[in-house]
Amino acid sequence: MRRLLLAGLALLLCLVLAGCGVPQKKSTAIFPADEIRADTDEAIDAELWDRFAKTKKSVQKQFSEENGERVFTHKYGKTVLPEHPERIVVIGLEDTAVSLHMKIVGAHIAKTSYLYPELTAMDIENIGIKTETKTVNLEQVQSLAPDLILLRDSYDESTYRALSRLAPVVPLDLQKEEVAVLAAGYATGMGKEGEVRLWEYYGRVKEARKILKDRIGNDTVAFLRVLKKDLRLYPYSANNTNRFLYELLNLRPDPMQVALDTDPFNMALSMEKLPDLRADYLILSSGYGANSTNKAGAAQKRYEELMGDPLWHTLPAVEAGHVLQVDSVIWNAHGLIAKELAIKDLVDHLGVPSGVQE
Repeated sequence: MRRLLLAGLALLLCLVLAGCGVPQKKSTAIFPADEIRADTDEAIDAELWDRFAKTKKSVQKQFSEENGERVFTHKYGKTVLPEHPERIVVIGLEDTAVSLHMKIVGAHIAKTSYLYPELTAMDIENIGIKTETKTVNLEQVQSLAPDLILLRDSYDESTYRALSRLAPVVPLDLQKEEVAVLAAGYATGMGKEGEVRLWEYYGRVKEARKILKDRIGNDTVAFLRVLKKDLRLYPYSANNTNRFLYELLNLRPDPMQVALDTDPFNMALSMEKLPDLRADYLILSSGYGANSTNKAGAAQKRYEELMGDPLWHTLPAVEAGHVLQVDSVIWNAHGLIAKELAIKDLVDHLGVPSGVQE
């Protein structure tokens, strides 16, 4: 027993001091971080066609025909789809619905959302949701007599089950916005519209890639979040925003982000480690999403404190004036519209000729 106890203590000491024996995370990167990819028309088109084909194939696998009915398979089970849904309710997938110009009868309309103008102009029912607990007003949904409900699958299974008693429910992962827009299109009889919309998005991606490549070349770019209590630097390939920046837009990551792909420890960035962030450009989000605006003030205060720290001013991006502070509501959101607004931020800030930036 004593020998086992000593062995256990030795292992614990090894883990603490050297990370000995800690399993490394497997990188999910599509492209190696050190691979320099071309941004010619031909190279971008080839990437995007391959991306579209793989996305469409993965979506089509979720649809099948059983006993003469169309069925959608998802994380909670299977949903039999109505042939021609006309009364569609959307919960958490508002970006996808607006992207497709979908005719819907109800959605959650948050005043803090970047979609607020579009949703209020649609003259639809504002479905009440307690954002802290993600509790949906089921009576409101029922009163709309939906024949199909599109649900973001970050809601728990009990919400899915409750809504399923009111109408067929299609749960989708909005963090995979390209998959979501195609799947929503196929589920609602707007398959062609979904494909066209996705290619519109890819067109904006292509244009932005060429502009950014011409402007900043292979300079490195890092996305940094300032929260109420800490700074966050996310992995190269295991974070939605970073995949958008580095896979789609072909920006170059900071080595610290690449290291995080296999680092099993916390992504919080300490002040001691801050000077190791050598990115040429910083994209900085000081805040949270649309449903957490009560914390935004605290995050902004933390950023103001950070700007007063001498260590902050040792960063190459800060010294060069290459810090883009972005709207956290948009940059923490998911969906094609959110990503297109983020693209506009990047092009407006990084894509202008030298000497023109404010």
